[in-house]
Amino acid sequence: MLNLNLFSQELKQEIKLRHVYKMLKQADYILIIITIFVAVVILVAKIILQNDFNKITEQTTLITKDSQGQNSKIREINTRLSLVEKIQGDFVPWSYLFKDLAGYVNNDINFSLIKVNREKGEIELKGMAGTRESLLALKGGLEQSAIFYDLDFPMKNILEKNDINFEIKAKLNLENIKEN
Repeated sequence: MLNLNLFSQELKQEIKLRHVYKMLKQADYILIIITIFVAVVILVAKIILQNDFNKITEQTTLITKDSQGQNSKIREINTRLSLVEKIQGDFVPWSYLFKDLAGYVNNDINFSLIKVNREKGEIELKGMAGTRESLLALKGGLEQSAIFYDLDFPMKNILEKNDINFEIKAKLNLENIKEN
């Protein structure tokens, strides 16, 4: 068997290079196809993840909005309760004061003014007493009361015997009003 070498060395080299070029070209095509496939898979994965993220964000936003609405309602209720508690703490049952005062008054005494000043803790009584004895009975009752103290009973109140225009001022013990 005889080998004939009809191709020149340069031509052989060129054939080899073409063969390598074809293989590289095929490898490039395969690499491009794989890259496109991976890009499509990544793009699909991104779309799926974005949709899931949007759904989760929407649900979280709804939950947050619900909880914010409930929190604001709770704050409003707490504010109202604080106001009610303050009002109830400041409340003085004035009816007990008048009930106590009425216990010392007989039919002979008529009040023309009963002025209560809560801030100063004072009461001012003006009126007419039919007799000195009924006015002194009122004064004695007020002095014995746990609600009234530091009585200001002017001397002019007892100078007359009948039909006496009187003025009485006293301090109020507001704590004792609440306890009665």
